[in-house]
Amino acid sequence: MNQSLNNQIEQLLHQLNEDQAGASQDDQQQPEDEEPEEIIDVYFVKREANPPENVVDATPQHTPPSSLFPAAAVIFCLILPLSSILFQVYLIFHPPIATVTIIPEAKQLTLNGTVQLGRLLHPISLSQSQTIPTTGKGHQDATQATGTVTFYNASFSSQTINEGSVFIGSDGIQVQTDAIVSVPANNPPQDGAAQIEAHASTPGSQGNIQALDINGVVSSSLFVKNLTPFTNGQDARDFQTVAKTDVTNASSPLKTLLMQSTKGALQGQLQPGEELQTLPCSPIVAANHQPGDEATRITVTVSQTCSGVAYNSAELQVKAIQLLTSQAVRTLGAGYSLLGENHVTVTQITTARPTPTLTFSTQGRFVYGLSTTSQDQIKRRIAGKTEQDALHLLATLPGIQRVSLQWNETMKLPKETTSIHLYILVLQS
Repeated sequence: MNQSLNNQIEQLLHQLNEDQAGASQDDQQQPEDEEPEEIIDVYFVKREANPPENVVDATPQHTPPSSLFPAAAVIFCLILPLSSILFQVYLIFHPPIATVTIIPEAKQLTLNGTVQLGRLLHPISLSQSQTIPTTGKGHQDATQATGTVTFYNASFSSQTINEGSVFIGSDGIQVQTDAIVSVPANNPPQDGAAQIEAHASTPGSQGNIQALDINGVVSSSLFVKNLTPFTNGQDARDFQTVAKTDVTNASSPLKTLLMQSTKGALQGQLQPGEELQTLPCSPIVAANHQPGDEATRITVTVSQTCSGVAYNSAELQVKAIQLLTSQAVRTLGAGYSLLGENHVTVTQITTARPTPTLTFSTQGRFVYGLSTTSQDQIKRRIAGKTEQDALHLLATLPGIQRVSLQWNETMKLPKETTSIHLYILVLQS
């Protein structure tokens, strides 16, 4: 078929060419005033014998209305009442809840009381010693040696020696008399003699002269001697002494150690459930030197005898709560109860009686309690009321510090008490 079509096209083109050639010759013969002939172009387009099946007819056609529209309208009309019914059923099984939050009043109470409880433990005696270097500083100035000199008078008349008279010993040390002295006259067969106190002129140990270091002639008939050595002459020096802080520094750690040891020994006497309260005890401090003494080391000894009281802490807690609760009833009135634990501290112990008397301090936090019955009464009283009336009513109830309500203020509260929920919120101190 394609070959036949090609042959036909070629024949047609050949015929057109021949016609064009003839026309050209005619044009040459045609006069100049004639108009040229119109030229027509011919195009050949191949097409299929049968049109394609997917060709859409664009001619407008009238379409009948769908049957789905009435059905949708019917369903829509049925959904509205059905949803309303379902919502009503939901409200029946899930009614709106009014939430009431109540903060009750809370009061802090403190009680100081006494109770006879416990037993006296056997006393414990302990001692500890410690030796430490001294830290005090001492200084001694040089001191003059002192002694006596004796005068001998060989004349028949008395002679006087003035105070401050100086005499030189064999080693060059000078001594001075401390007072005026009168030497009696010679009384044959013995010379007159008199003795007087004297001191070395130069301070220090060099003034400690030996006996007869002074043995000389004062005048032709008067002689002087030191029959005994001079003593107490000392050189200047620095030395260690006992300071007050030395005794304190040595005794303080001993006191702490003894207290711990004594407490441990007393705790060994406790029974299960008992606690120890030590009684006051005063340690005794002794030292081998006193403050100010010259010493390079000091030994301090601390000793003490202590006792204590053992008591059952749970029993004390129970009695303290009873007394504290009684005070709460007297001061706060009924309806308050203790919240949490109370703290009990023993402040003093008296052992005059066989059973010790414990003085204690305790404190606790009391909160106004809303029982189940009280909560049901509150629900019934505010049911069906407006939010404003309900809040006013709740604010007037005893033992309530603050109250809040979560509800639509344009609606009244539910009449069913089951749709009213109470939350009791206790604020922490």
